[in-house]
Amino acid sequence: MGGTLTTNRPKTETTTQLEDMYQVILYNDDVNTMEHVVKCLIQIFGHPEPLAVKIMLEAHVNGKAAAEVEAESSARLHVDQLKSYGLIAVMEKI
Repeated sequence: MGGTLTTNRPKTETTTQLEDMYQVILYNDDVNTMEHVVKCLIQIFGHPEPLAVKIMLEAHVNGKAAAEVEAESSARLHVDQLKSYGLIAVMEKI
């Protein structure tokens, strides 16, 4: 009896579903000071000051800037926080 042992194991598929990612878009406005925008970006996202300044300047010059790329729930929260500070922000799926 020198046969091979076979087992009938069910095939299992492992699929990892990645969460959709969103950009938090910050828009320039004529109301808020540059300093206020930088402080908000630091407080809300924890960005270091040089990055916060870069994002603020991009929004100032181009009309809008991506402040962060993150999961939907975080993006939704951060947009709400930016709006609560008087800034204009939306989230866009990427």
